[in-house]
Amino acid sequence: MSAGTVRLGRGVTVVGLPALVVLTAGWLFLGAGPVRTAVTWVALAALAGCILAITGYVLRAGRVTPRRAYELALEAERTPAAGAGSAVPGALHGSRWTWARITAVALAVPTALVLFGSLGAATPDRSPTAGRIAGAGYVIEELPVVAVRNAERAGSSSRASSVADYTVRLPAAHGGKGVLATFRTEVHRGVGQVGDTFPVAHTPGRPELGAVGATARSEVEAQLIGRTLPHSSFLIVAALWVILAMAMLFVGTAIAAAPRRAARRVDASWVALRATATGVAEHVEQPSGDDTGPGDDKQDGKPDDKAGATTSAKKSTARYQCLILRTEAGDVPLNLAASHKRAAPLLIGTEGWLLWKPTGSKGKAPADFVADDGWQLPGRVPGAEAARIAAARKREPFPVDAGRRTRLLELGSHWPRTVPISVLLGMILSVAVAGTLLLPVDGGWRLWTAAAGALAPLLVWMTGGLFAAPAAETKAAQAEVQAGGGPAA
Repeated sequence: MSAGTVRLGRGVTVVGLPALVVLTAGWLFLGAGPVRTAVTWVALAALAGCILAITGYVLRAGRVTPRRAYELALEAERTPAAGAGSAVPGALHGSRWTWARITAVALAVPTALVLFGSLGAATPDRSPTAGRIAGAGYVIEELPVVAVRNAERAGSSSRASSVADYTVRLPAAHGGKGVLATFRTEVHRGVGQVGDTFPVAHTPGRPELGAVGATARSEVEAQLIGRTLPHSSFLIVAALWVILAMAMLFVGTAIAAAPRRAARRVDASWVALRATATGVAEHVEQPSGDDTGPGDDKQDGKPDDKAGATTSAKKSTARYQCLILRTEAGDVPLNLAASHKRAAPLLIGTEGWLLWKPTGSKGKAPADFVADDGWQLPGRVPGAEAARIAAARKREPFPVDAGRRTRLLELGSHWPRTVPISVLLGMILSVAVAGTLLLPVDGGWRLWTAAAGALAPLLVWMTGGLFAAPAAETKAAQAEVQAGGGPAA
């Protein structure tokens, strides 16, 4: 069951986020037609399949607490202990799935918000007039307005945007005075006046098909293509999406660190320390360029208030939780891409090797804690600590066993079993709402329906009793907890 949970989590990570991105991009960038219909509905089906797969698995295997999920991950990666003082493995696993999982979640949130925002504010299909003109062939030319009717201002100011019916005279099929055609469009400042020129699309020789106009040629082209948002709004939404995605990508990488390549060879240039996990503590990292070391902010047992105030005014420190490993070089903090509070009770007392390759970088050094009972836990050692130990260590040889194999420990790999049923139900409702908004039906209902779809997981989560005790929710999960040696606290 553990292997199945891990495969499910990885499959959802690989399929779910790309499906959400394709759905959003297809809705924003593609014009109305069979291609957009196929792309968006296939992506929505893939997204729904991921959510239903997790829901079915949780209903069958049972939901467990995050603490119990950590236990399951640890139990799955343990191998028969090789004994205290086991040799260092000759090669270490790469670690990319933790980064992929955390980054996928970070990217999914803004993408979902952009999707529902654009679904609610968009025009889902071309207008009948635009469809007729686009199908018959068209030209876009500047034509003067001969009449303005039914103007509606967005505010009381004379410069407020407005929507109105504008009438232009299209060239007649066989010459003559021309044929009047009316279109409704928005003007961003004030109301267009008789005599103003607008870019207007029409079919030469067939004025009876009508006309499509706007204040900018790009707006007219967007209507003819059937793009869901006006050109100006489209650019704003696309830019916002890119900015949010880049920010979330940075956040995900900051939490989980960049992926590490597989089969990293351990040699004499590495730092290798025998270590024992003793607990968890907050590490305070001094800012770059601060010569004050840990414990140097006091003189004769008394804090230097003036120096401390000056330093704090100019610089800031980073604080984060770390797993504490006791080594011959002192206590070494190891920052994990996991909950230290949940992980520490499971790891305390574990002995093994703390390994990293000095790089000279001031940032956190990628490191691995290789336990004697066969698993490898990726983490990062604060840059100052890594530099201090690397500078002070004696280059003594350490035993390397090229034949030793370890198993990568991903504490969050069993995440599918920790998702509450209420959240999954809310996500199913969100997918159903997205499918409804993909239909080519326009109306004022779209905006509030999109808002309900975006908030559905949160609302169902809050009303579904999530804050009740989240122990195993099915008999199968309860039996698994008992077999695992105790309750999932």
